Amino acid sequence: MVNRLISTGLIVTSILWLGGCGMPASPIDLIKPPVSEGTSQKDKWSTTLRALLPDGARLLASVHGKESNGTVFGDMDGDGINEAIVVYEEDVLNEKKLKAALLKQYKEDWRIVWDTWGSGYGLDNVGFADVNKDGRPEVVLGWSLGAGGNGLDIYEWTNHTLQLSMKKGYQGHLDLNQIP
Repeated sequence: MVNRLISTGLIVTSILWLGGCGMPASPIDLIKPPVSEGTSQKDKWSTTLRALLPDGARLLASVHGKESNGTVFGDMDGDGINEAIVVYEEDVLNEKKLKAALLKQYKEDWRIVWDTWGSGYGLDNVGFADVNKDGRPEVVLGWSLGAGGNGLDIYEWTNHTLQLSMKKGYQGHLDLNQIP
């Protein structure tokens, strides 16, 4: 019986000694993005985007939109080159704030040419749609306001910038093709 206790004690001591007594890594430290061989276009975009956003910014996923990462591409100004709308959360004085930005490509570089603060606590929908039927797309941002209510902001490209053209509330799912 004593030999069994001594053997068990030695085994447990050996396991603890070999395993160490350090704190285990937290789950967030263990999660890493997948690494691919070679650099894809998506990887280049991700690197460029992260350099333009403030430190600690987190891309927001659209609840109902087709895009899942808060980034949507479309030709806003009619020059044949797609611009990007990026929606993210920024930490401002320890308070989370929603923000949307329009990025324009100049040769190989992307630059933020416009940004605005969002409303509510999350992103319901983001996209480009020809809301006023003038043949040019508008930026549509749907914000989650709480209790099933949402806020809709529509921006038009005017004088080389985006300007708010309509702001209204809506309930439920927003179909970009059915905006009145």
